[in-house]
Amino acid sequence: MKADVEKPVTRFSACLMFSANALARAITAIGEEEFGRFGLSYSHAYLLIEVIESPGITPTQLSNSLYLTPSTITRLIEKLEQKRLVKREAEGKNTFVYPTAEGMDMTGAIRTAWERTGERYMSAIGEEQAHALAKQVFRAVRALESE
Repeated sequence: MKADVEKPVTRFSACLMFSANALARAITAIGEEEFGRFGLSYSHAYLLIEVIESPGITPTQLSNSLYLTPSTITRLIEKLEQKRLVKREAEGKNTFVYPTAEGMDMTGAIRTAWERTGERYMSAIGEEQAHALAKQVFRAVRALESE
């Protein structure tokens, strides 16, 4: 959704923290709209796809692959369990997460939402620029993790 009036460049636009958060909000709004069409947030969709592609994945593995805290992973799993899209199984001290049949059925909708989300932001900023920006941002994330 484009605003009727373009917002001006602000004195904070040269600040990485300000600009990164503004970018995250803009992309999140697109993702929420596209994934919301079938009742999931983009975070739930990412987790569900990880579980579908790696049945029996542990919450720790999910935390590492999705760059989310363990408590956030737990909340996301609980919500997906309520929707009957995943199930947890405990073996001793270990917990494993598996997709349900209903969860597996969401694969097509999730992939469509990803495509639509990507198409929308690529049409706004350009495909090459979007790919380059994603790589650059992720490199920055990795570098800042060691701080």
